[in-house]
Amino acid sequence: MAKWMSLMKKADFKKIAADLGIDQVTARVLVNRHLSEEDMKVFLNPDLGSLNDPLLMSDMERACELIRGLIKDKKRIRVVGDYDADGICSTYILIDALRRLGADCDFCLPDRVKDGYGLNPDMVEQAAEDGIEAIITCDNGIAASPAVSLAKEKGMTVIVTDHHEIPFSTAEGNEGELPEAFDTGSGVYDAISGDKIYHLPHADAVIDPHRIDDKYPFPGICGAVVAWKLVFVLFSGEADSYMDYLPEAAFATITDIMELVDENRIIVYYGLKAMAEAKNPGLDALIECSGLDRTRISAYNVGFVLGPCFNASGRIDTAETAVSLLLENDREKALAIANKLVKLNDQRKFMTTMGVNKAFAMLSELAEIPDVIVIYMQDLHESLCGLVAGKLKEKYNRPVFVLCKTKTGEVKGSGRSIEAYSMYEKMVEANEAYEQENPDNGGVFIRFGGHPMAAGLSMRETDIDWLRNYLNQHSDLSASDMEKRVIIDVPMPLWYVKIPLIDELSRLEPFGNGNPRPVFAEKGLPLVSYRMIGKGQQYRKLRLSSHGRVVDALYFGEGAAMDGAIREAFGRSQLDKAMAGMKNDIRLDIVYYPDINDYMGTKSAEARITDFRVRKG
Repeated sequence: MAKWMSLMKKADFKKIAADLGIDQVTARVLVNRHLSEEDMKVFLNPDLGSLNDPLLMSDMERACELIRGLIKDKKRIRVVGDYDADGICSTYILIDALRRLGADCDFCLPDRVKDGYGLNPDMVEQAAEDGIEAIITCDNGIAASPAVSLAKEKGMTVIVTDHHEIPFSTAEGNEGELPEAFDTGSGVYDAISGDKIYHLPHADAVIDPHRIDDKYPFPGICGAVVAWKLVFVLFSGEADSYMDYLPEAAFATITDIMELVDENRIIVYYGLKAMAEAKNPGLDALIECSGLDRTRISAYNVGFVLGPCFNASGRIDTAETAVSLLLENDREKALAIANKLVKLNDQRKFMTTMGVNKAFAMLSELAEIPDVIVIYMQDLHESLCGLVAGKLKEKYNRPVFVLCKTKTGEVKGSGRSIEAYSMYEKMVEANEAYEQENPDNGGVFIRFGGHPMAAGLSMRETDIDWLRNYLNQHSDLSASDMEKRVIIDVPMPLWYVKIPLIDELSRLEPFGNGNPRPVFAEKGLPLVSYRMIGKGQQYRKLRLSSHGRVVDALYFGEGAAMDGAIREAFGRSQLDKAMAGMKNDIRLDIVYYPDINDYMGTKSAEARITDFRVRKG
């Protein structure tokens, strides 16, 4: 059972509410977001004009000068992206913008199974055979040093744009022997900070807001936003040109689970609105084929309906299909491609469900669940490792690595983490420890990369047990780190929820990572009525009494589990009475968020229950 924790931040809520013209409940939520009163004004009134200056990124000006020269000299350029939604959007933004600027360019995305993640030497060799004279990466490249060096050996100009963490090794006695800043123009690609040596690929320009010498104030942007910032400079800030790509920048920010704070929130806020203008026929076709209303697209719609269609193309087909959708201007052709993506996603969902069920079955055989789960599923399609890892992380609330065996015999995998466990740093630690124990074998990973919350890897099958043991022996996780928590913004009775407050809370959207939907709680609510809903009767609709006011509530979790908890606490007869709408003894504590039910033009407030507890006595 999750631990409920109510945020108890102190402030003069009455004054804040009066100053900003908002309800004290909304003021409490904003304080919980660690915002000053001045920041609250910006939060409630997001402004595209307050986005950060792209030229604050190291090598941005240099990269743009190089690109302008490539276009002027009619050099053949290849954009190399990635196979996820961020890489797809990044590729589209760059390729479409470069063509508008007159560039001779094409694009290439790695095949997840054949190529693995990002730019690799084989792709460079193919580019050379194709007569390519310059490579520009997006959403990858920062960890592609061998491929970048090979491209330079072949005389290519290489520009890396990425947003992932900079690869590093521990200093161990090298303190002070390296510079504290990179300078790709002068060939300085390694720099030291603290106990880490950071390594850049030997490209002509490397744009990544995570560079230790970067002056960009908000490094938490996705690869597509880095590409969008590059396009901003290339178009000299002409809004009529670079703003065309705002929807794709927002789309990628959501699907890559970036924190919806600072400029990310502004980009997504306006990007979702821009989707209603249907400037991209391909994206509009996907919205239509997914059964959504483009005038009311939410971050949830992008993250859980549209984004998975892009990702499915890279998992079980080719991500180039999704790029071709964004590039397509013919409506009928766009609809055909969009329909294909929707069907691919349906196939992906079925495959994922089978993989998750098998993983749960394997873990159920263990005497106890380890602090760090490393599960080897030989027959799992390698494109599903990350999805299965995410589901296991949600259930067990601990770091998870899911590994599978590829057709070439190599083991590949993906990891998903929790806040208390920096996955990439722990992988670096494990890699170096293995190398010290086995100096002739190199590290435990053949390749790896990622960030604190997610990672990808390839390794030898014989080293899986070593990795599992090492990660668990050095997890540094406590029981409290792995305890599920439900964070409650305000203990607020249901009777207080009115439509004007719900409308006001909607000003805090878009909700997502870093800006969660505010949730509230009330204890000891009498259950007035209870019934099953949904095609499979899997959900529950409740009527609850809050200080004499009866409010409808919906629970879209496991309805059978709610039934069981009520029966265990109060008995079957009491549940039967509630099902019949009769007076009963059932009392519930709920965590919820308020929503509006619009039925045939009549609006009423209702509660969406996110967690519950039975309350006996």
